[in-house]
Amino acid sequence: MRPPPPTDASFPRPPGLPPLPLEDAPCVWVVDDSASEARFIKAALGTGFQVETFPDGAAMLERLHTGRAPDVVVLDWEMPGMSGPEVCQFLRGQRETQALPVLLLTSHGRPEDLVQGLRAGANDYVAKPFRTEEVRARVDALARTKRLVDDVRRTSEEKAEVFAQLDALLTSSPVGLSLLDRDLRFVRANARMAKLDGLSVDAYPGRTLAEVLPRFAARLEPLLRRVMETGEPVEELGFTLEHPDAPHGELYVMASYHPVRTARGDVVGVGAVMVDVTRLKQAEAELRSTAEFRERFLGIVGHDLRNPLHSIRMGASFLVASEQLPPALERTASRIITSTDRMTRMITELLDFTRSRLGSGIPLNPGATDLGQVASQVVEELELVHPRRTVKMTSTGPLTGSWDADRLAQVLSNLVSNALQYSPPDATVELSLVGEAEQAIARVTNAGEPIAPEELERLIHPFQRAHTGAHVPSGLG
Repeated sequence: MRPPPPTDASFPRPPGLPPLPLEDAPCVWVVDDSASEARFIKAALGTGFQVETFPDGAAMLERLHTGRAPDVVVLDWEMPGMSGPEVCQFLRGQRETQALPVLLLTSHGRPEDLVQGLRAGANDYVAKPFRTEEVRARVDALARTKRLVDDVRRTSEEKAEVFAQLDALLTSSPVGLSLLDRDLRFVRANARMAKLDGLSVDAYPGRTLAEVLPRFAARLEPLLRRVMETGEPVEELGFTLEHPDAPHGELYVMASYHPVRTARGDVVGVGAVMVDVTRLKQAEAELRSTAEFRERFLGIVGHDLRNPLHSIRMGASFLVASEQLPPALERTASRIITSTDRMTRMITELLDFTRSRLGSGIPLNPGATDLGQVASQVVEELELVHPRRTVKMTSTGPLTGSWDADRLAQVLSNLVSNALQYSPPDATVELSLVGEAEQAIARVTNAGEPIAPEELERLIHPFQRAHTGAHVPSGLG
């Protein structure tokens, strides 16, 4: 249990709070022409204050601008030279001491004298003769008030500095920024936003969205109200703005709208962010143009390669048909025919891909087709290429319809060929054909490593394959 404070202690602090270190204790200046009375006041204040005494107002004012400033000034009313009220008036006339707490000690008891002292700028007064407890209590109250005022001022200065930094960031931001209140009136917009809209910064504050941007009001007002009601942002909304300085007179911008909340989470407005994406759009258009040119070029090259390949195949076929070649050369000529057929198929697939990328699509020539017959031919061709593999084909139901036989053969050949490539060498690949009233279904199964579910979607894109431990062919996809 702590002992009670001595009689000369400062005014008691709230329980549980440790005493302030001497360097942090309030600094009190006592101005009194009576040295004995000044010592008595210093003793009355006790050890909870840093006390400095002055014989008159002039000495105190001379000391004012050197060292630490006081937290409280205790002034005697009657002094030679400058009186207490006169010193107080001087302090109130200086910017640095306008808010400095002043306690007047006076033997004047008339109300008009007290009014004079308060009008001179004193914060409080104590009538002589005074009680030590009263002096301590009033000085302590003034010191605590001074600390609170200093804390508020310091906080205000810090906030002002933060706001100045935010204002500088808002002003110099390379993206358009604006703030609207709950009535959809602009509170602020930065220079970039004004430039994107083709307006001046002064055109925004206090005006509604409909007044500033009437062209977009019907589209934006319901959206912004929904942002405030739901608290959910709206991201990347595209706009085309007419602008005289932009290429072709238009700017492409992406706008996002976010709720603005208080510290308690209440929505008080909407913040808008606008980014100029005109150059990005131009770059995308150039990339599309380049890609289109490249694909057209591939199509032209693929088309022109057909003629020399046709001539090579015809020559090799003529040599084989002549039956005048030695067996070794005949095998070489047969390989030439097989290779040219393979290259022709590759070129056909390249042309199909180019047509699909250019938007014209892959041409189809439907006609009466027997899916079972097409599948049998595909299986026979693949078994010749893979003589040691087995492809088991089963079929049920009607398998005739109006289809493009070449495209069906291409699809089945790719599916079965992949099944052969991505399965163990001794495994059987199954091709099942099921005919129904409105459709025919072809299923290819093998004993290979399953494809991960997350990779199934990417397989339908050109030049993509799953990552497995199976054999990886050297083709494009």
